[in-house]
Amino acid sequence: MPHSSTVSFLSYWRGLQSSPDKAPPRAAFDPAHLKGLIPQMIMISDADAHHRFRLSGGFVVAFHGHELKDTAFLDQFRQPFVDAVSTALVLARRREQPLILSLSAPWQGLDLSGDGDTSHNDTILFEICLCPMTNRDGSVDRFVGIYQTLSAAPRNPYGKIGKYTLVSSRLYEPRQSAKAGHLQLVAAEGKRIA
Repeated sequence: MPHSSTVSFLSYWRGLQSSPDKAPPRAAFDPAHLKGLIPQMIMISDADAHHRFRLSGGFVVAFHGHELKDTAFLDQFRQPFVDAVSTALVLARRREQPLILSLSAPWQGLDLSGDGDTSHNDTILFEICLCPMTNRDGSVDRFVGIYQTLSAAPRNPYGKIGKYTLVSSRLYEPRQSAKAGHLQLVAAEGKRIA
């Protein structure tokens, strides 16, 4: 089940559609309606096979440890997954429907001891929601989306994310509605903790 932030993003995108089988125009998308998600937002181009980043929010830049503008989205993936993600993006463009990628990646924490090494002790689980947008001619030429982490923050917050591993990809057709995962009661030693 997608995270509640992903569901909010998808709901806003669906609300912009004039028809359930057509992507909305880029001109209709106003990030101000999703203020709390702006740091997590991205825009990638569909003009070339590399799907280059056009924009990336502050959270996404910090997550990668550098600015992403003009870098290739597909370069973020480990080699065995590049073709599968590329195919999923083509399908999302042709069907004009959102794509949710469930991913994992190693966290490359900086060694704060000063010897310059990195540690790979944590694995981060996250999802990327990508929604197609059309240009003035009515053709899909970009995707807007968000990054949403699904796991706890790394023990060492100073670092960057490594190459992605694709866990799953899901295309959300018009008849499907995305619902957020349900919260569950968590208890430890008889004490409620979440």
